Amino acid sequence: MRAKTPAQTNKAKQSKLNMILLGDPGAGKATQGAYFAKKYQMYDHDMGRELTLLRQKNKSFDKVQAKTGDKGALTPTAIVRGINKKIVLGLPKSKSILFDGHPKMLGEAKLVSKYLKHTGRPDPLVIYLRIPQSEVIKRIQKRKGYYNTKFNQRADDSVQALRNRAKYYRKNIAEVVNYLKSKYNFRYIDGTGTVAQVRKRLQQAIDEYLNK
Repeated sequence: MRAKTPAQTNKAKQSKLNMILLGDPGAGKATQGAYFAKKYQMYDHDMGRELTLLRQKNKSFDKVQAKTGDKGALTPTAIVRGINKKIVLGLPKSKSILFDGHPKMLGEAKLVSKYLKHTGRPDPLVIYLRIPQSEVIKRIQKRKGYYNTKFNQRADDSVQALRNRAKYYRKNIAEVVNYLKSKYNFRYIDGTGTVAQVRKRLQQAIDEYLNK
């Protein structure tokens, strides 16, 4: 049997790459996630995008988000779990997935792990982008987004919402991080600097993981 070339071996590893990309609010998860999902041909499972689409289609859910997400609280977990089930179990088992910015609660993390195992997908590389709290507030206050059909600041980016989000993160993300650390290859990455600088750090972590 002919031996595989390094390029063929690397391609095979890339096709099996699954990732969970977490991080502090405003750390650039969506930007980096979209880039690496495309590069490694992973399905970019962006929960924020999924919730936005659901909100546009479902007026009842729009009212729920107005009482939770717009005030900085997390979206009801039953909705998030349903989306995860639909996507992870609905995609071809050969399709790798990048979980872009989630799971954010322990129960959701356990279900994601269960679905990955059920579909026979390789264990994911888990990366957490960290930025200082002062940088979180600075970035999010400047962030703009397409919301309610016009280009303006997101409804969940008010000062009070930022404080609420920080509280939820302290309580929930710590549990998620500890759980994922106990199961998978976990890396903290410095999220400060330019997009290119952060991307380089992420690429190094991915290369180290794939080359093990």
